[in-house]
Amino acid sequence: MIYRAFRSLLYIPAHVEAFVAKAAKTEADVVILDLEDAVPPSQKEKARQSLRGAARYLHTCEKSVAVRVNNADPLLEEDLKAAIDAGADVLILPKVEDPEFVKEVADFGRSAGCGDLPLIALIENPKGLLNAPAIAAAHENLVALNLGTEDFCLEMGMEPEWDGLLFPSQQVVTAARSAGIIPLGYAGSIAQYHDIGSFSETAERSAKLGFEGGFAIHPSQINPLNSAFTPSDDAATQAKRIVDAYERSMSDGLGAVSLGNKMIDLPIVEKARRVLQVKSRYSGHGKRH
Repeated sequence: MIYRAFRSLLYIPAHVEAFVAKAAKTEADVVILDLEDAVPPSQKEKARQSLRGAARYLHTCEKSVAVRVNNADPLLEEDLKAAIDAGADVLILPKVEDPEFVKEVADFGRSAGCGDLPLIALIENPKGLLNAPAIAAAHENLVALNLGTEDFCLEMGMEPEWDGLLFPSQQVVTAARSAGIIPLGYAGSIAQYHDIGSFSETAERSAKLGFEGGFAIHPSQINPLNSAFTPSDDAATQAKRIVDAYERSMSDGLGAVSLGNKMIDLPIVEKARRVLQVKSRYSGHGKRH
């Protein structure tokens, strides 16, 4: 199973039952049971032990479940075993710096009998960004690439704001698109949940860069993400008009057509078809596929 509804991915600490229950009631496309940054060292083992029950409950609520693992031994191997045992739908790999890490995790999954387990790589430092094209193409199990802005900005000594994040965001989108995988992220701070208006604006602007979804740390961020990364009804209606007009033109033996004082040719039609595809994809609102 490769779950491709990635508009909104909500982080929750795996060991806090109350957060699991709340996450199940949200419209998040994916709930991430976190074993990394959201879990203090003293609670790592408890978080791993909590995975199976939490994942089972979320699956019962028809949620897709991801697990973010730690990226270094000795935690990594234990995290991977626990995530696979819990039946995770997706693995989130943090602080990826080179393609070898992706390959190693994919090989581990294959040896554990999960040969097609989907992976998402997080680019969170300068080295990772420089290697983004190679990381994006590292393995067939890698389905998405994300720019983790908080860690990245910490490493860069910059603020997680639009101006500074625009170029690295474009680099991540380009790397993901070149490898045929999904670009995730937004050119702003994940911690911006106290100002949902600004967060919504950042997500909407980021969708225009080519991102298809983003991560959240608070339920209030879910609806803005879902809205930003889902074509509006008006956009879908216009896209259908474009596709229909072009197909009529093709049946009449013409290669292009004018619609609303605008020339419609193949690139515009392909973009319209993508809008319709994305609109259709998200009719399930976070249910498992």
